[in-house]
Amino acid sequence: MIDTAEQLFIAQGYEQTSISDIVREVNVSQGAFYYYFESKEDVLVAVIEKKIALMENDFQQIADRSDLDEAAKLNSMINSFISISTSEKTIHGYIHQAKNAALHRKLMKVRPFAGIAPLMAGVISKGCDKGRFDVVRPLETSYLLLMMIGYAYHMFHLNEAFRESNDENPENNEFQESMRIAMEDLLERALGVCNYKFILKH
Repeated sequence: MIDTAEQLFIAQGYEQTSISDIVREVNVSQGAFYYYFESKEDVLVAVIEKKIALMENDFQQIADRSDLDEAAKLNSMINSFISISTSEKTIHGYIHQAKNAALHRKLMKVRPFAGIAPLMAGVISKGCDKGRFDVVRPLETSYLLLMMIGYAYHMFHLNEAFRESNDENPENNEFQESMRIAMEDLLERALGVCNYKFILKH
């Protein structure tokens, strides 16, 4: 039901998708739906939780790689965090609409950073042990980095003018380069290092 609901939310829009649409597509009764979920909002929360679980798995795989140093691992983690597919933009765009503030607050209770921040903190701690970084509180630093980068980058995807500009000129996007420089500067300052190089994958 979660996978089907996600597909319908993307194809039809969250507001245009009814519980009847979901159960009809899955071929179950509405009683079966309400056995697992109290409302359509709860299904959306489950969709977001699934996305978070996938990201946690991605972060863990990056953290376990032996072929990357700590700076490269951070770059990979951040690129994974800010990467967003065309389909995911539809869901994120709906969630961040002003009229859906209550839904957004409900989704924040899922604690999207609770699993990935410690993994990032582990990479930062190892970087500190090797003298690569100089951070007093790796976990708190990880939470702040994720919050600031996530807010800044996803606001870009919600801005229609920037999004259209990026789609029309994928090879020459000044905003993307500005974001890359800003993130590079943020990481350099947050990690207490000089000449940190951040590669932003499109």
